[in-house]
Amino acid sequence: MRFSVKYLPTTLFSLKDSNATNSGAKSLFLPSPYAIKMAVLNQAITVGGDLEQLEEKKSKVFGFIRDAKISYYIQDNSFFSVNNSFVKILKPARDGGGFGQTVAFREYLFLSHALEIIFDIDSDEQKEYLKKYLHKINYFGKKGCFFQFVTYNDNPNEPNVTDFDAKRLLPGVLQEYDDFDSKCSFDRVNNFSSATTKRGKRVMLIPVQKANSSKSYSIYRK
Repeated sequence: MRFSVKYLPTTLFSLKDSNATNSGAKSLFLPSPYAIKMAVLNQAITVGGDLEQLEEKKSKVFGFIRDAKISYYIQDNSFFSVNNSFVKILKPARDGGGFGQTVAFREYLFLSHALEIIFDIDSDEQKEYLKKYLHKINYFGKKGCFFQFVTYNDNPNEPNVTDFDAKRLLPGVLQEYDDFDSKCSFDRVNNFSSATTKRGKRVMLIPVQKANSSKSYSIYRK
């Protein structure tokens, strides 16, 4: 069973690869499944008041979020403009006293068209729970990377951003995306918990090709 939700990016997007260092980080092209599910959790807690249900052992509502399989559809003629930037960030001082300024490399992406995020789910109850909060999300990735909800679709397009299969060699860009581990609990994704987080990893093929580039930007087209 599938449904999808469309979001239109309204600002530049940036989401650092979790394997990157703090000083130099390329951005993922799309919000990761992990980031999307954390955004749903945030709405479920702050808007829905579901914290107690999420904290329960073997929580059904947490399972609704964790177990959704996420894929994507990128419209034809879409393009991604990847802008290279050097920004000032704060990092802990080496002497242990406060923070110091340093320069870091970051990428900020302009997405030309709405992004369709597709959810593969098991039940109508799971769909209704996710739909309670998905339209309330207004950013993914770094704060300030705003997305505008457009619509739900119960008959989504077939995903064209899929998990990489070495037996099917197709053109595109490979990126590694984080997801919730299949056995994770709310405690393991709670920022205020001492439990360690184990993230699932998915290598995904994005069907775009580089069309133009310079020292300050690169253009990828669908």
